Amino acid sequence: MSVWPAWEVREHGGTLSWLYVRLDFPDGAGVDALAVVSDGGSVCVEEIRARPALSLDDLSVLADWIEEPLLEAF
Repeated sequence: MSVWPAWEVREHGGTLSWLYVRLDFPDGAGVDALAVVSDGGSVCVEEIRARPALSLDDLSVLADWIEEPLLEAF
């Protein structure tokens, strides 16, 4: 999994950081996402592109997959 910053917005004493996330799997599948991390540590996924498409079950746990690495990068 790779995480790198996209941009950051500061307003009203807080900061929102947008980060690009890439997950590559051994079978060739992959997920690219744009996520937002707030000062409070909440994670919001803004955009997802997956190859092949994610099932609804996989989509529902995507934030859990990426939350810890995002907070470490943040």
